[in-house]
Amino acid sequence: MSAALAANPATGAWASFRADLGRYFRYARAETFWARLRIAVHTEALAALAVYRFGRWLQDEAPALVRVAMKLPHSLAHETVRVVLGICLSPGARIAPGLYIGHSGGIWVAPDAVIGRDCNLSQGVTLGAGGTVRRGAPVLGERVWIGPKATVIGPVKVGAGAVVGANSLVVTNVPEQGVAVGVPARIVALSGSGALIG
Repeated sequence: MSAALAANPATGAWASFRADLGRYFRYARAETFWARLRIAVHTEALAALAVYRFGRWLQDEAPALVRVAMKLPHSLAHETVRVVLGICLSPGARIAPGLYIGHSGGIWVAPDAVIGRDCNLSQGVTLGAGGTVRRGAPVLGERVWIGPKATVIGPVKVGAGAVVGANSLVVTNVPEQGVAVGVPARIVALSGSGALIG
């Protein structure tokens, strides 16, 4: 399934958020109610994901009156998350269920970006739109792992199961299971993200 289909709003915002939570619980091996509650309350990135999923719910599922009434509160929550946590998940981005953000800080996901199911983003990651010459935003397939301070910019497709190494700059497509590293990034292996994504 393509990343665009994986990010279809028909999945439902709340079902998507439950899938996000499930990834955090699996990583932490949280099996009891109290362990899961502790993760839900103390994990900063989950607050950012909750605000993002709420914004998608407003756009895709909420009744018109609720959408109008909650537009300003959501905008304030989004800005608070951006400033306080350093995570900007644009409500215009399409993020499939099961996103895992390992650490907060310096994360930017552009409005037209697409992120497939069960992807991992590390701290300092930018998925940015291209400028006037290379218009468009990145599309990530399923189970893509993006390392700390990596940047994927413009209309780039990162195939399912790919890895982008720390501090890398991706400006061209990455094949499925490809491992891209460097500035600009080049493919150094086809071993994929299996060992990095639980």
